[in-house]
Amino acid sequence: MGPGQVCDPVRAIRFTAQRRRFSCEGAAVKILVCCPQAYYSGPDSIAYEYESFVHCPRRMGHRVHHFPYIYLAAAGREAMNDFFLSIVRNGGYDLVFVATGEDEFIPGVLDEARAHAVTVAWNADDDWRWEDYSSKLACHYSFMVTTYRDVYEANRRAHPNLLLSQWGCTGLHEGTSTAKDIDFSFVGLGYGQRLAQIERLRDELGLIAYGRNVGAARGWKGVVKRRAARFLGIAYDERSRELPNQQAVKQIWNRTKVSFTVMLCTKNPALHEFYEPDGEFVEYETLEECVDKARFLLAHERERSAITRRYYERTKAEHLWEHRFEALFKVIGLPPFGKE
Repeated sequence: MGPGQVCDPVRAIRFTAQRRRFSCEGAAVKILVCCPQAYYSGPDSIAYEYESFVHCPRRMGHRVHHFPYIYLAAAGREAMNDFFLSIVRNGGYDLVFVATGEDEFIPGVLDEARAHAVTVAWNADDDWRWEDYSSKLACHYSFMVTTYRDVYEANRRAHPNLLLSQWGCTGLHEGTSTAKDIDFSFVGLGYGQRLAQIERLRDELGLIAYGRNVGAARGWKGVVKRRAARFLGIAYDERSRELPNQQAVKQIWNRTKVSFTVMLCTKNPALHEFYEPDGEFVEYETLEECVDKARFLLAHERERSAITRRYYERTKAEHLWEHRFEALFKVIGLPPFGKE
């Protein structure tokens, strides 16, 4: 899938009345981005959404202002909405881009904001919250973006302002020259079945897990390891190995030969639209298959390096945020790149 194919311009043609006209193709777009700024580990860190939706459009040459609506709404929902609307009324924005949260925005406020600028909602987790959340707010934005093709196909007729796009790569943390000194790692949140998977991969392949709720072994194995550590006088880390910021997350991935749930992930046909299985990433259906494929990749450097190289090249060519925004802006009638 190439640039420009992740959004459907046919669905958006009905909304040409809201499109902005520019005197030249390279005009900078003035954007108000409403998204989190802080990574979960602390207020001074940077969230992936901030890197994606603020840094990347700025790198394209656009004028981007940030509005931390979730943080402000926690102090007062109505006050945040009043503040937001005053900024939109007077800011001269071409685009108001909202990474959706929960019920922070009042629908009537979104309706008025749409009269002053093109408004776009970027949804996450539509696989489980489309019916209860996203579908009810779609009519209050100029456009709403889903990243799930099945949700898009099932609802685009009822919601003709619904667009299809996908998450992208920031390109901010280049790692091709980084030494691969971690064999097998996981970065993320430990919960449910994933905890059992992490424990087995730790035992069988020495997986190193980073993130929230993944630090200490659980169950009887954890008890045995803690007691053995005390008996031998070895320090045993009971804490979750939480990473402080996105740079630390990317450093772990860049140092890793095989990343569980990234390079090696559960079979999902939706991924085949973006990457070639076994050619650009590796998929599995059972945990036994995951263990076997991880062993193979760790034992065969040439094959592993070829897969990671092809994954890298495909990402750089088609899946950076610049590609996502270029396609999205074309659909909604904004110039893709700002002035140099």
